[in-house]
Amino acid sequence: MIQKLRKHGDELALVLDRELLAAHGMDEETTVDIAFSGTTIIVTANIDAERKARFEQALSATNERFGAALKRLAE
Repeated sequence: MIQKLRKHGDELALVLDRELLAAHGMDEETTVDIAFSGTTIIVTANIDAERKARFEQALSATNERFGAALKRLAE
């Protein structure tokens, strides 16, 4: 994915699509850690314990309901 930085007042912003964020369990309430390694920018979500527990519960329910079908599709 290639994105351009956008002017936001006197600063530049990197805008990420909502669909991309939602697919990774992130939204406008998510805080992130930002690190640099040379010219690489690393953005890591700080998903709190409650959100993580809800995600794990949803993942478990999905696996319980569709696990067999997903396994067959993988084969």
